Amino acid sequence: MSLVRKLKPDRNITGAVIPLSIAPIFGIASLVFGLPTGLVILGVMMWLFSLFFLYGYVRTGNAAQLALCAEGAIFGFMFVVFEPNFGSNRVGGREFKAAYISIVLFFGVLIVSLALTRRLKWRGREIFELAGESVEEIGDGYTSRPRPVGRLEYSAEQLHGFARFCSQHLIALPYNTSKNITLVPIKMGEEFGRILGLSGDYRDATWVNFDVEGEVSVHIAQKDYLDYRESLAFDQLCSSFGQVFIDFIELYIKGEGVRVIDRMDDLRLSIFS
Repeated sequence: MSLVRKLKPDRNITGAVIPLSIAPIFGIASLVFGLPTGLVILGVMMWLFSLFFLYGYVRTGNAAQLALCAEGAIFGFMFVVFEPNFGSNRVGGREFKAAYISIVLFFGVLIVSLALTRRLKWRGREIFELAGESVEEIGDGYTSRPRPVGRLEYSAEQLHGFARFCSQHLIALPYNTSKNITLVPIKMGEEFGRILGLSGDYRDATWVNFDVEGEVSVHIAQKDYLDYRESLAFDQLCSSFGQVFIDFIELYIKGEGVRVIDRMDDLRLSIFS
């Protein structure tokens, strides 16, 4: 498979800025109000992140989100409830430090393992790379209207199962109605706004829609189109984007969902993009 990238380099730092913002907030709070207050504030922030990842699990079914939720909950509890034990040499202080170090090592190994195996990675960039891979022609530019791209035969049960599969593997976030399922691929760093509903109406994003009659249609947002290095032929890009998901659902229906993951892994994109 060609490793020529059709997308521009990933310069989105939102995914890093949000969690890393904890450190300066903790530092400033500790300097102004003292270390005990700083630790309590740190614990509360960890709880807030824990709640986000818990909601992320509820929304996606991605089990790796529970690991991040548990990490935030446990460390938040330790910082808030056991704050007096930090820096203490009294009886029990050593045991607390040993337990704290053990928990840090456990979650460190767990989170790194989940990250390296891409179980925490939102797969939006892989989807866009796969869509652009077969498009060689340069077009006249972007148009906003959705495009029909094909028709398939599937049962309602198969379609809902495929939507769960895409959600659990962070391929796309599903939005269900009585007549269709819309799948919205999300790039790393965009998950906070999309899951929390801060990124606007999902219908303005890039999506592929499967309706109950088997019709498949695609909408590509302008910001995503402009993320390609070149102005790719838009009709071809829409068709290719839809075909990626058509191939995916056909593999899923045949019980070969693992090949979907393999296709994305073969692109060898960074685990942070």
